[in-house]
Amino acid sequence: MYDFLAALFAVSRHGRGLQFDVGDGWVQAARRALGRTLLQHLADFAAGRALFVSLVSLLERQARDRGVVGFIRQVEDLPADELVLVLLTSTRAARPAREALRAVLAERGRARAAALRRFAQVFPEELGRVGAVRLARRDPQVLREQLVQLLTAFYERVYAAHEAEARRRVERDVVTQRRLAERLPPEAFVEEATGGLVPDPTVVAEVVVAPSWFVRPYTLVADHVGVRTYVVPTKEEAHRREEEAVLRVARALSDETRLRILRMLAAREMYAQQVAQALGTSHVTALHHLAALRAARLVRVVERGPLRYYVLRREALEAAAAALARFPEPSSARPEGV
Repeated sequence: MYDFLAALFAVSRHGRGLQFDVGDGWVQAARRALGRTLLQHLADFAAGRALFVSLVSLLERQARDRGVVGFIRQVEDLPADELVLVLLTSTRAARPAREALRAVLAERGRARAAALRRFAQVFPEELGRVGAVRLARRDPQVLREQLVQLLTAFYERVYAAHEAEARRRVERDVVTQRRLAERLPPEAFVEEATGGLVPDPTVVAEVVVAPSWFVRPYTLVADHVGVRTYVVPTKEEAHRREEEAVLRVARALSDETRLRILRMLAAREMYAQQVAQALGTSHVTALHHLAALRAARLVRVVERGPLRYYVLRREALEAAAAALARFPEPSSARPEGV
């Protein structure tokens, strides 16, 4: 189920600040399969920037063994007003806007217009305030119908053909992750599984780590009240893992801005806003560059209360240099176990 949602996220965001391993060809084919109307629905829902987190939060309060079709049916059966609340205010950051959204859903006329203004004031700008307000204005029944249409079409036209292979890869990775969880403390396990995300145990009550084939090379974080979900990329075979790691590092270092970020982080830890200010760019642009560096496992993200700061992973740079030095060697020429 998490992989299904990650695949939808990839279709929404690939080439728009993020580059998923599935590649341009697969994403373009998926977009053609959805068609113009459903792609517009996807853009409308994703404009709030919390669609993925919201659907994950909905998934985690339902029976996960019902599969994609069962999940879509649960979305369809959810009362329309409740679904709007889930879509727009499931994230921890958006929770303060929930009561204002309840008023939007309950009121009519001038009272509703006033409630919409209040919702716009309290909804976090970084989560896509304009898109969220646009969705809050819509008829909840129509929103539910469009979301069900989108999820159903994406499953039938795109994901179903890959479901068996994705499940095989995910199930194999689940076994590996469980073994890792048995031998590492919780915080160390999360850092290893996510490639450098270090949660603050005083903030997160429960953690879910869910492998996904389509999320590669990123780790997606769904942060809702009481639960933090990390959708992490499945691991490849040893030789493919090293080749992909080399490729991701090369991509990350091919951009002058990201090289500047690494130099800054070599001097000190920094918050994303500090990085943006030092670069003279927007917060969102800085986050995109930091996501590429995190996907290459070159930075560690440490949570400190409501904030997150970034630290250079010097050991990762050393490992990348060693991998690059070995890269021209044919696999058969490498010592056994390397």
